[in-house]
Parts: sequence; structure tokens; C-alpha cells
Amino acid sequence: MTDLLHVLADFPTASFSHLIPSLDKALITTSDLLTLDAVDIAKRAQLPPTEVAKLAEAVLQALQGNIDAVNSSKTHHEGENEDALKAWQTISTLDDTLDIALGGGIPTGYMTEITGER
Repeated sequence: MTDLLHVLADFPTASFSHLIPSLDKALITTSDLLTLDAVDIAKRAQLPPTEVAKLAEAVLQALQGNIDAVNSSKTHHEGENEDALKAWQTISTLDDTLDIALGGGIPTGYMTEITGER
């Protein structure tokens, strides 16, 4: 948990200060806290599972709050970044005819399979 303040510099650790030394000793990272089951972490660090679950939930909420803050600040500059965002929504095939047929290229965020003759 020594990386917690690197991930969330302003995270309020005071209410969880009794958990952090045990988590450090068990080499639990913030990533572990967010991805592993609270019961498994509690066994490794010899802590109450409910307290570990509360800490994981607090870290998750803090991360979501940071994402919301970033997204709200981006909406103020949306007009400036709109063209750049559109450019990253597709990947060019380097064939202008195919890119036009695909609406700008291969869409990102999806698994795409292209088949056919050479």
C-alpha cells in the first residue's frame, strides 16, 4: 500500500491508518486491493475482511471521483479537442477507398476481423 499515495495523492488515509502497516507488510498494492477479493487480501494481511472491503470501496470511489473531475474539466475544452478525438476513434487502413467505406477507418474499441482475398 505504499503506492496508494502515488496513485491517489490526496486520499484520506487517516481512517484506514490501522490497516496500512499490515497491508505493507503483506506486500499488497493498490492494484491488488482493487482487483483481488477482499477476503483473500484479508487472509494475506491478517486483517478483518470488512475493513479491507471498506478500504477498497473508498479507494475505488476516490478514483472514480478523479475520473469525473477530469471528464468535467475536459468538457470545457471540448470544441478544441473534438477533431483530435475523432482522429483517435478510427485507425486508418492506409487505403483511402477502404477508409471511406468504413467511415474513416477501423473503429477503435472493438475487435475487428477483416477477411477476403488478397
